[in-house]
Order: sequence, then C-alpha cells, then structure tokens
Amino acid sequence: MKIKANLHIIIAASVGFLILYIFIAPRTLSKELQLIPQWTTSVLQPNTEAVDASTLQMPFLLGQNMGYFTQDGKITLMESFPFHAAISSSYRASYAPDSTRIPVYKLESSSNQADFYLEGTGFPFFVEDRIYLFTPGGYGLAQYTQEAGKLWQFEHSAPIVTISSSPAGTAVGYADGIIFTFSPTGELVQTFEPGGSTYPIILGTALSPSGTQLACVSGIEQQRFVLTQQKNGVNKVVFHTYLEKDQRNSVLVQFSKDESRVFYASGTGIGIVDCNLLEKKEIPLKGNILAIEECDTNDLICVLTKDSGRYNIYLIENNGTLIGSFGFKAQAAFITVADGNLYVGRDTQISKIDLTKE
Repeated sequence: MKIKANLHIIIAASVGFLILYIFIAPRTLSKELQLIPQWTTSVLQPNTEAVDASTLQMPFLLGQNMGYFTQDGKITLMESFPFHAAISSSYRASYAPDSTRIPVYKLESSSNQADFYLEGTGFPFFVEDRIYLFTPGGYGLAQYTQEAGKLWQFEHSAPIVTISSSPAGTAVGYADGIIFTFSPTGELVQTFEPGGSTYPIILGTALSPSGTQLACVSGIEQQRFVLTQQKNGVNKVVFHTYLEKDQRNSVLVQFSKDESRVFYASGTGIGIVDCNLLEKKEIPLKGNILAIEECDTNDLICVLTKDSGRYNIYLIENNGTLIGSFGFKAQAAFITVADGNLYVGRDTQISKIDLTKE
C-alpha cells in the first residue's frame, strides 16, 4: 500500500532525474589520447636519395651526431663532430673551444663548402634563422647575419646565464640580476631588474613573439617567477609568484605561440600562467625541464624532463591537465612536434609517435 501511495512520487523523481541527466551529462563521451608508434630509424643510416626542397626537415642533435630528418623517417643529413655543435631549422655549425673562424652551413648545404663564417672567437647559438655568438668569458653576445656579418654586440660586467630569442628581438639575463632586451637590429629596448630575492640572478627568461611580454625566473632565496607586459608603451610587472624550491641552474621559461600562456620550470614541476587572466597552475613533474613543445592539432603540450639518467615525456592538455607520461633511459634525447605527431630522439635513434584522440 505504501509503495502504491508513493508511486507518483517515485515516478516524478525518476522523470526529474532523467531530465537533469540529459542536460548535465556530456552530450558525447570525451576522446581519449592514444599514442600510436609509426616508425623508428637510426641516425647512423642517412638517406642517399634527393629530397624535395618543400619537404619539412627537422634538426636533431644527439650526443656527437647532428643533422636533419623528415616526417617519413629519412635522415637527410648526418654529421659527427669531435667537440661542440649548434643546429637549428636553418643553420648548423661544429666548432672547437678555441675556434676563431667558425664555418656555418645552411640547411640545404653539404659539408664540402661553408656558406659563410662567423669571424670571431666564441660559441655559436642558432634559433631558427637567427645567429648569435657568445663571446669568450661569457660576458657578451653578438648577433650575425649571412649577408651583413656582425649586426651588433653587447658586453656586460657579469656573465650571461640565459638568453631568449624571438622575432621581436633578444632578451639576455645576467648573473647580477639584470635583463637587457634588444630589438632585431640591436637597439637596447629595456633594462629590467626583477629583484625581490636575497641574491639576484636571472636563471631563465623569455621574450614573447611580439616582444610585448617578458617573463623570468630570478633570484636565490625567495626565488620567483615574474611576468611583465607592455602597457601604453611602458613595461609593467603584472604577475609574480614565489617558488617553493630554489633552483641554482639555468631554467626554461617559454611563451606559447599565441602568447596566451607562459610556461616555466618551478623547481618541483611546470608552472603555467594565463597571460590574460593572470592566473597560475602548477603540475608536479620529475626532473629538470629540457624542452616544451606545443602540439596545436591536439591541444597538447609535450614536456621533456631529465631525472638523473632517465628522461620523461609528459603530455599535458591546454587546460593544464596531465593526461599521461612515459620514460626511458638514454645518454641524450630530444623531442619535437609537427602535424599532430611527436618525434622522440634517443641516443642514435629517432621515433615517430602519432598523437591521436579517439
């Protein structure tokens, strides 16, 4: 009798729950990320066939080997070097510590004839098509082009700890806690001292692609992350946060391609700051962060870390959710992404992994 008396209440509650479920529950099941291996190739077996000029060739540097590879696994160029090397998507060079005239080769050039020379002593550094040379002692920096040679040079009284290069210019962080930013032609744009710590030192810095934002990790004892933005022609600090753990080596700081976020090594993981909302999210990771790669087609960032002799790769969604990781032991490693695929270099091998959401 009680069940019959309350039957209309049970029916009404069930209908109400069904309506709520229809509106609250997801319309479709969320897609899961799948890592699908595509191929693995050895860098010691270069391709002898000609490659079309329009083919994407990505640089690699593993141990004492450097070169380029394609999306289908062809090693289009491989060179071994005895001392040091620098490589980017546009240029490469090998050099000894006492080199005074460093030969530079373009992507499409063989090793028979250098395209031009860096006339000076120091250590070259390439970022895409931008060419730099750290001067002896580590106190100065010069920028070059193939056509004009040395564009500009800057010397300071303290050693360089970190550098960031973007299409908008160059930011250089020094051990005395000062960041200098320069235009593409070498004019001094900004001098910034974050301060706020017992011992001033710039451990990591990043200049955004447009040059309107600058970020850094600075100081020892009360180490902090600082973000500045250009407001009415003046650069102002808009966000800062203290780090839980002091870092004493140079660290990675990097803006997203659209400048909406900035990533930084926090000492315990990766910090992600929304540059519009000025909000922070931190994700614990193991090891020192070596590289951050954005996978635009899958709304992911891939992070490479090193913890002793083990490398770890973390996959993080753009909303700051860690969705997976894997690791391996190696002497040297790198990551890069292109067209929704992750490329992982390990000692003498490169592997392609399809990042698919299904």
